Amino acid sequence: MESSRIWVVRGGNFGQADHIFLELNHLAISSSEVGGDVSHLPATRGAFKEAFGQADNAPRQGSIPAQAGQLYRFVHEMRIGDNVIYPRKSDRTLYWGEVSGPYLYDRERSLEFAHRRPVIWRNKRSRDHFSQGALYELGSIQTLFEVKSFASEFQLKFECPRNDAPAATPDDDQEQTIVRDIAETTRDFIARRLKTDLKGYPMEPFVADLFCAMGYRSHTTRAVRDEGIDVIAHRDELGIEPPILKIQVKAQEANIPADVVKAFYAMIHDRDVGIFITTGGFTQPAQDFARTKGNLKLVDGVGFVELIQRHYDRLELKHRQQIPLRRVLVPDVAIDNV
Repeated sequence: MESSRIWVVRGGNFGQADHIFLELNHLAISSSEVGGDVSHLPATRGAFKEAFGQADNAPRQGSIPAQAGQLYRFVHEMRIGDNVIYPRKSDRTLYWGEVSGPYLYDRERSLEFAHRRPVIWRNKRSRDHFSQGALYELGSIQTLFEVKSFASEFQLKFECPRNDAPAATPDDDQEQTIVRDIAETTRDFIARRLKTDLKGYPMEPFVADLFCAMGYRSHTTRAVRDEGIDVIAHRDELGIEPPILKIQVKAQEANIPADVVKAFYAMIHDRDVGIFITTGGFTQPAQDFARTKGNLKLVDGVGFVELIQRHYDRLELKHRQQIPLRRVLVPDVAIDNV
């Protein structure tokens, strides 16, 4: 027999659907964009994506796969008998229930949260009863997702009602793992956005803005077609006091070879500083060459992401929207290379 899965379903960004969850005993998904009952759609993700794409108030193209995928899972992957967790924001309580019926569409009682699944609530517990790792797993921004890593902990805590003691404080290794995972996920997200949304020319004004955030006056050179130099940065208003930073930007996976770095350095005057930025890396000969030049700096993908994280708050709004990040508080633990 197939084991039941554990799902997390949110009741809106601000708990708008709380009464639907706890008074009507319905799980509810807000996907009004598809414009009606989706039970007639073919049971494929492609059909749900197409329905979202053709809706009058369709979401932006990039968000369609995620939204369509969540509704598809709600309708077709969630099974009667599966367990479900509802994180209630108002009192920091986690409700534990069991899916008790098939998908239904109830537009009469809520236009926004019309996609429903009946639920029977079995238990509830304060968030304080769970480990920090389990709570971080619940921290996904998705409306609907499946619990994987800490499924056994939730199952045990909810189905053993006599165990009323709060969860033990995680040891240092667990806290370090949690913080490291968050840090790595953030770095991966930034790197992915650089390679997709900012690939090509859009990278140049982004780098110019990054250097402005670092305290320089900077501009791209595309208007004057300065071949090989993509961005110029300087400290003074007129841009005549040395050192002048001359920056080349390449968004590519392959390592930059030494001959490319040498060709770039040939355009750097003695009183200038050359900075070569890439989303990938540099070959060892390229790195060896740079170490012999006091006015040449190589910035690989890792260093590029670190600069963005360090100066993110001072980037222009349009560039922060291209790499949307949110400040969160995490355990203050000493970790190497976080």
